[in-house]
Amino acid sequence: MSERRDRFDALYAENIDPWNFAASAYEREKYQATLNALPRDRYNSGLEVGCSIGELTRLLSSRCDHLLGVDVSNIALEEARRRTADLPNISYQQAELPAAWPDGVFDLIVLSEVLYFLSAREIVELAERVGQALSPSGDCLLVNFTCPIDGGIQGDAAAELFLSEWETHGFEPIPLAVGAASYRIDLARKPAVMAP
Repeated sequence: MSERRDRFDALYAENIDPWNFAASAYEREKYQATLNALPRDRYNSGLEVGCSIGELTRLLSSRCDHLLGVDVSNIALEEARRRTADLPNISYQQAELPAAWPDGVFDLIVLSEVLYFLSAREIVELAERVGQALSPSGDCLLVNFTCPIDGGIQGDAAAELFLSEWETHGFEPIPLAVGAASYRIDLARKPAVMAP
């Protein structure tokens, strides 16, 4: 097991909802803004990276024919499965991304509150993996906490690094009038036809 997986398993073992996803008014508002930022009413196949205990997963599933939630923590995934057991269009996979990337092609990939847990090298690799797994005209939605955090890359810097890596490969940032005092939402799209 990896150090990151051990750390998150320990976090969830101590408190199954360490960020108060289920009850926080802030999280509810951010989840609604996330759904409102999706440019399509419906997606065939979605991927949520860092799905945690499945709160946003449940909401995203209403917009996807099939949704795969991925998290590094098996404890979080067990709770996500329990909380969304009534939704047959959701499946889950334990993986530490970007290295252990899931199989499949997706027309929606959501990275909510995960980038600043990664190193700069991992964010660049993640951007490449997302680009490979996203279908033509597929959407990638980023949600990042923008208040100061201890250690690691700050949310704004993490989002800018991901988006700049995408732009070097010809992906299109889509302007959004979405943001708040403590988070930002960014949307990028894979072109229907990639330049050679």
